Order: sequence, then structure tokens, then C-alpha cells
Amino acid sequence: MLLNEKLYEQICNWADAHAEEMYLDLAKLSRIPSVSRADLAEDNAPFGKDVRKMLDAALEMAAGYGFETQDNEGYYGDAWAGDKEKAIGIISHLDVVPEGTGWKYPPFGATREGDFLIGRGVGDNKSAAVTAIYTMRMLRDIEAPITNGIRAIFGCSEETGMQDMPHMIEKDAVPPLSLVPDASFPVNYAQKGTMRGTMSIPVGTDILSFTGGEVRNMVPPLAECALYLPASKVRPVFDGREEFTVTEEAGICRVTAKGLAAHAAAPANGINAIHLLSEALAGSGLLSEVSQKAMQALSAMTADHTGSDAGIACEDPESGATTMVCGVARTEEGRIFLSLDCRLSIAADIEGNKASFTAFAQSLGMRVDELETSAPFYMPKDDIRIVTLNRICEEVLHMENPQPYTMGGGTYSRVVPNAITFGTGIPSFGEKLDLGPGHGGAHQPDEYIYLPAMKEALKAMACAVILLDRLI
Repeated sequence: MLLNEKLYEQICNWADAHAEEMYLDLAKLSRIPSVSRADLAEDNAPFGKDVRKMLDAALEMAAGYGFETQDNEGYYGDAWAGDKEKAIGIISHLDVVPEGTGWKYPPFGATREGDFLIGRGVGDNKSAAVTAIYTMRMLRDIEAPITNGIRAIFGCSEETGMQDMPHMIEKDAVPPLSLVPDASFPVNYAQKGTMRGTMSIPVGTDILSFTGGEVRNMVPPLAECALYLPASKVRPVFDGREEFTVTEEAGICRVTAKGLAAHAAAPANGINAIHLLSEALAGSGLLSEVSQKAMQALSAMTADHTGSDAGIACEDPESGATTMVCGVARTEEGRIFLSLDCRLSIAADIEGNKASFTAFAQSLGMRVDELETSAPFYMPKDDIRIVTLNRICEEVLHMENPQPYTMGGGTYSRVVPNAITFGTGIPSFGEKLDLGPGHGGAHQPDEYIYLPAMKEALKAMACAVILLDRLI
């Protein structure tokens, strides 16, 4: 085994003894709404009051367990034991996506159902923050043989563009090596690049507003269009279609479409409500020229989640295929604005993709208001750090023949040097809470975590810190 038996036994015993305490701490943090809102920035709260409250709670928890802490003007927080500048980092994020709709449980109720905890952020990513704190507690209590120390870093804007970590990179010590527990075990060695932006098009005279989604990195489950048309004229178009609702109030007709939420990294698992609604309106024959063109553009832009229509489709054996999601629509100053979230295959020509996408948008009559890209993350599978983490999954988590993997989801590994995404989800456990389609996962209603898996992840994280400490 990678660790000697006595040390491993100490790790297991400590985790078992403190598991329920850890679950209670997770519930405590999960009851705090913490949607990152840079538009609500205040002094020492660059991502809004709610995230600041969340950060304070996490730092107070860490300080209560005896660790030094720092709030870094609210951009991120950290807690550490040993030499901060040489410490191995465990980087989590405290911000969450908006709760959305369709919940069966209170979004911020941290509801316990047997061995499951349900609530926004319990898995993505507050369980990782608590696991980091408990890893520090454990390694201190058992007097683990660590030379370089350990540091829990709490991000505050991961879900909205990762504006927090550049602040750390510019103004603070960057860990010589970090773990990012924001995915699944075993170990992630590559992540797709990204292309994100905003397009817009004139709304025309028939449409008062068109809205949909809440965050760009989620397939939007709801969309609504308010029309300057009588409901009696609109209803026949949608009769018999359960995914649509038509209402009228004060002379304004509203059509609502219901889709299915999914993470933008796996759009095939969702149904884009913006597409459902724009496609139906584009084919309705109800709209005049400018409004008709707007709906046709939205329908075309949201029709294909592979990027094929936009000329950016690409696939490679390691990272898979490019994905494309337009997750948010809003109406401002006579224009409909549409967000873009693409996860680009490692083999993609990023600059070529920008040019192709721009040309596609313009061919639909859309204006590209913003378009940014980021490079992929890649670390060879035979890197000793990847090999070590993979062996932990085999020996500690008892995963059969674990293999390092790639993914379309983006974590802090993209922006922080020497940061490896490792856990904390354990798919081999296979325990599920049946809440119906579109429920239970990250970014979905009724997000949940299987608590015993969190305890096993704690053991794996402790082993990882001890072993990686020897490689620095």
C-alpha cells in the first residue's frame, strides 16, 4: 500500500469518529444562499453580500478549529496549517448557481433524508470546502508526517467566471501544488477549453420581452415570452402541447416553455427551453418581420448542442466532443441578449472557432457583443502526481481499475497553476435518491450528496495530501 498500515488506520479511525460532525458542518454552510453577484459588489464583498456571508461562515468554522485564516478582501478566503507559502492547497468554491425552480425540497434547507443531504451547493461545492477543513483537522490531530503544510482555499466566483483566483495569483502565494475537489474520482488529467460570450438581436414590435435561464453554464429549464398579441390568437398554436403554458393579463399574452435543466458540460441530458419557445414562435406565423427574425435566430442558435451548425464541432479521443449551450436570454433596450457557453475539444482550433462562430451569429442577423476564450487544462496521464492520485482511488476508495479521465466541465485547474482536479464524487458507490428526471445533480433542483461517500472522500484527500507532500 502507498501508506504504512498504522498511518492509514489512524486516517480511517479519525474519519469514522468525526463523520457525523462533518455532515452537520456541511448542513450549516449549505443553509446559506451564496449565489455570486458581481453586479451587487460592495467593499470587501466583490461578489455580493450573500457570498460574503458564506465566506465569513467558512472562515469562522476554520478559525474555530484552530487554523489561521485570511479573507483577502472577499475575493476568496483561506485557512492554513504550517508554512502558507509552501502548503499544499485544497481549492473549493463557496458560490453556487441560482436555485432555479421545480424543487421538491427547500433549496437552502439542507434537508437530511437518511444518508442523503439535499440542497443547493451540498455537492457543488460546499462539501469540498468542509472536506478541506476536516482534512486539515485530521492531519493535525494524528500528527501526520507532512513537511510543507496544508491550506484550504475558498473561492467565491467559480460559477460566474472564476474572477476570484486571478486575485490570488496576482497578490498572494500560489500553492506549489493544489487539489481541486470539484468533480468525480478518480483523477482528472484534462479539461476542455472554453468559449463564452453574448449575442443580441432587435426584438421587434410584437415582443415585449423574451427571457430564459438564470446562468450561462446550465441548460435553461424555463423560458417566457411576453407578446403584444391577444391570447385568443396565440393559444391555438400551443394547444395540446404540454411543455407550453399561455396566459393573458392586462392585454399582454405570456407564453412559457418548460424544458429540462442540465449542466452545460453535458447538454444532451437537458432540454433547452429557450429553443423550445423560440422555435415554436418562429413557426407560428404570428409575428411580423423583425420579431420573426429574432425568433428564427434564437431557434437556430440553440438548436444544436454540438456546435456543428456554428462551424465549431470538433472531437478528440481524450476530451471528446465540443459542446455548445445558450443558457440565458434577456431583453434590454429593444434587443434580446443570448449567452454562450462552449466547452471546446482539446483538439479545437480556438481562434478558428471564434471566427467561425462570429460568422454564424452574423449570418443570423445577430451582433456578437462579447466573445472570450480560455485554453484547455492538460497534464500527462503518466505524470507521477496523476499516477499517485489514481492509485489512491484504487487502494483507498476500492475503485476497480480506475482510469484518469477528461471532462468538459471547467474547474479551478484551468486558471491556477499546478492544480489537479481530484474528487470528491464517488460514482462507484452507486447510491441514488430517486427524485425523478432532471433532479438531484449539480445545477439541478434537489441537488444532493450521499454522505458516506463524503467520509470516504475525506480519507482519500488525507492520503493525497500526505503523498503529494513528498513530491514537492
